[in-house]
Amino acid sequence: MNDIENGQIEDEDVPLSPNEVKQLKRKKGSQYCFWFRNDEPLITIGPHWPFPLFLTVVLILGTYYIGFIFYKSDILFRIVQSCSGLFLILTFLITALKNQGINYKSSNTAFTEHWCSICSMHKSKGTIHCKDCNICIRGYDHHCIWIGKCVGEGNQFAFNVFILAFLVFFLINYVLLLI
Repeated sequence: MNDIENGQIEDEDVPLSPNEVKQLKRKKGSQYCFWFRNDEPLITIGPHWPFPLFLTVVLILGTYYIGFIFYKSDILFRIVQSCSGLFLILTFLITALKNQGINYKSSNTAFTEHWCSICSMHKSKGTIHCKDCNICIRGYDHHCIWIGKCVGEGNQFAFNVFILAFLVFFLINYVLLLI
């Protein structure tokens, strides 16, 4: 077990309070973790947090512009466009905030081929250490700067739904533009 989990600091034998242990768990690598369930974070913010913040503003303003300023037509078109835009923004926020599969399981096993020397943790199969996030990610797919963190086991489905919502949004707006 690492020092955070057993509640002790390496240099001192003074046990930490549960609040202090929780504070130490909030920052894992370059990730900020929030809302824990069973010692797994539900919401994480990655090291490139300005990019998803910027993209959220662009999506909100762009959807508003397309739906209410650009289209001067029937209310039905605005409703369809607004619903697709809202779905796009919600799927993006879920993808950008959802835990991507941070490896929180540690082990006292000796150094093996499944040991991350940087995180000092045992890695399960498919877990890869991301140099940008400075943490091991289960089911690592890639690091996406636009969501500000990695795509992994925890947010892979949400990422795929976001890409689909992105395509649907632009297809709907292209069709509405032609009508």
